[in-house]
Amino acid sequence: MKYMPVAKLEAFEKSSVEMAGFARALAHPARICILRHLAGKGEVPCMDIVAALPLSQPACSRHINELRKAGLLKSRTHRSNVMFQLDEAVLAGFCQAMNQSLHPKKKTSG
Repeated sequence: MKYMPVAKLEAFEKSSVEMAGFARALAHPARICILRHLAGKGEVPCMDIVAALPLSQPACSRHINELRKAGLLKSRTHRSNVMFQLDEAVLAGFCQAMNQSLHPKKKTSG
C-alpha cells in the first residue's frame, strides 16, 4: 500500500511505511465508525453498515474498501449479501507495532 512517491518511501524503514499506510486507512471518521460498528459483532451484512452511517451507499462502499485493502476487514459473499467482519488480530497487531515503535523497550546491560 503505497501512497507517497516511491523515492520518498525508500528513505524510510519498511515498518514505518507499512504503519503509515495502515494509519491512512484509519484516517477518516467514517472508517472509525465502521470499525466501532463491527467491533465484537462477528459478520455483518454490508447494508447494515450503510444503515449505521450518515453517508450514501457509494460513499460507505469506498470507506469499506479502504479498510478492506488495509486488511482490517474480512469479507465473504453469502447469498446476495456481502458480509464483513473486523479482523481483530490485524488491528491488535497494528496497535502493538505502533506502541513498540513509539515506546521501544530499553535494552538492559548484563
